[in-house]
Amino acid sequence: MTELADISLHRVSTAEAVADALVGLIVSGTLRAGEPLRESSLATKLGISRNSLREAIRLLERSRLVKYEIHRGAIVSTPTLTDLEDLYRTRRQLELAGVLQEPSEEQLAAITAAFTELQNTATHQVAEPIVAADLALHQAIVDLLGSERLSSFYRQICKELVFYFTVLSYTDEEYIDPEISIVSRHQGIYDAIISGDRELAHALLEQHIEENHARLREILTNRLEAEQE
Repeated sequence: MTELADISLHRVSTAEAVADALVGLIVSGTLRAGEPLRESSLATKLGISRNSLREAIRLLERSRLVKYEIHRGAIVSTPTLTDLEDLYRTRRQLELAGVLQEPSEEQLAAITAAFTELQNTATHQVAEPIVAADLALHQAIVDLLGSERLSSFYRQICKELVFYFTVLSYTDEEYIDPEISIVSRHQGIYDAIISGDRELAHALLEQHIEENHARLREILTNRLEAEQE
């Protein structure tokens, strides 16, 4: 589990970088669901200004990992099935639209670079970088839409997806044998995109998203039921 003392942000000045560090703390469980984000304490432990932390928290509020409550301030959100359904509805629309586009040579190169990075990262069998590489490949698919606004929106969506992807990776121990559990699932999608078979790429990607969604729904349902017992 990540500890606050293990993270140093003295050389980081952007709100995005601070937000990424907070995402890591949320995903690892160091900052738990329902826990208040106490600005003074966190800023001191992370070695950053309260203004930088406040900006980062606002970014996480947009990605729904953090919410504001009266009398409590910013707290870590508790994932719900409604959140998951809405997130995957959005993901499905963007990715499936992207994969149907005719890619440019530059976009194909970006897809290839992202898939190669996923393959390389998988050899290390560490969940967090594998998840990052996985999401980078899906970002490259959305980038096929050729819209910076949509690409930027999806990057924000990824701040939520990283939580769910990491939960899935640890629950099913996907990072232990990622060649089978992760890389092979993306190989067919990648091959279809590169070969120009957009209908096959769409069908394989849709199946992948649906299977991923169903498994996450099962995991989250089990968690919520366990909390109520």
